[in-house]
Amino acid sequence: MDKRRVLQLDKLVVTSLNNNIFPGAAVGFSQWTGNTYERTMKHYGSSQLIPEKKVLEEGSFFDLASLTKPLATVLILLSLFEKKSLHPGSKLGEIFSDCPPDKKEITIRELMSHSSGLPAYREYFHELIKIPGAGRKEVLLKNILGEKLRAEPGTTPCYSDLGFILLGLIIEKITGSTLDELANAIIYTPLGLQKDLFFIDTDKAKGKSFVCTEKCLWEREMLCGRVHDDNCRAMGGVAGHAGLFGSLQGVVQLCEQLLDQWQGRGQHPAYANKLLRQALTRVNRSTWTLGFDTPSVQGSSSGRFFSQRSVGHLGFTGTSFWIDLEKECIAVLLTNRVHPNRENEKIREFRPLFHDILMQGIEKKAEG
Repeated sequence: MDKRRVLQLDKLVVTSLNNNIFPGAAVGFSQWTGNTYERTMKHYGSSQLIPEKKVLEEGSFFDLASLTKPLATVLILLSLFEKKSLHPGSKLGEIFSDCPPDKKEITIRELMSHSSGLPAYREYFHELIKIPGAGRKEVLLKNILGEKLRAEPGTTPCYSDLGFILLGLIIEKITGSTLDELANAIIYTPLGLQKDLFFIDTDKAKGKSFVCTEKCLWEREMLCGRVHDDNCRAMGGVAGHAGLFGSLQGVVQLCEQLLDQWQGRGQHPAYANKLLRQALTRVNRSTWTLGFDTPSVQGSSSGRFFSQRSVGHLGFTGTSFWIDLEKECIAVLLTNRVHPNRENEKIREFRPLFHDILMQGIEKKAEG
């Protein structure tokens, strides 16, 4: 990235720190040059303010929140499609024998593309934390399948955590393994990213620097190296919609792998490039693909200069990535905007300005 844009980036982020948009930020920009990726990686500000202020260190781990959906759950699903253990057209009625009639025809594709009709969010954790750990997922599954649909499946896009929680439960039912085990063994270890992207457990948390979010609603302790999402935390920290932690380097490298697979420069051993390309293609008239977002025509968090052939996702904790498949650029923003509390939503104005600085003047790659 040229010096002018780096200076603009520094000025924007430092001003944002002073305006309390977030305590700290890790920024990554990667561009394919024709034979390699040229990266700019920077860390700013603090990993925590309470109970004491700490500088954000290079290599710190962020709670990636909903980036879990595309960067873990979707990729595991692609591996199951590859093995034909599951397919996009598989229906809930085929997977759950006691599935209610109104949900029997909902497909995996509809869950992945946020068009199942399920509600966006429910505070299940209030009930779950009162139940012994082993029984929580069973209660959660019953609650989700018992929800009233907001729309006829396949008709109306509605971003839904519930849909991806359900996908996580389906994966675990089909495979007999947990999501964290699958993500580590099938997706990250073959790429050498198992130390940079993971669901939390005691061993992986040891000796690592984590970025703090906010206090647990029921334990009243600051969450640092523990999942911020309340429903996920009540599930033990591993779920289809949240739970993934990662370093800036890990997220940038995984995005580069996805771009390479799209372009045919690389191959993941768990699934074919063809499956990934299908997963990165918009579904019907929605802005959603199978688990990835795309830029909306107006007011996109990606700003004005990402092409329409771009995919990405936002995370509630203040995280995001965007991959421009035409211009072959990647922008990753990891922040702790929910520290010390989630009421701070100033990042909405910051994101498009941030992406505009990174992408202004970058043209589409020449064909052939």
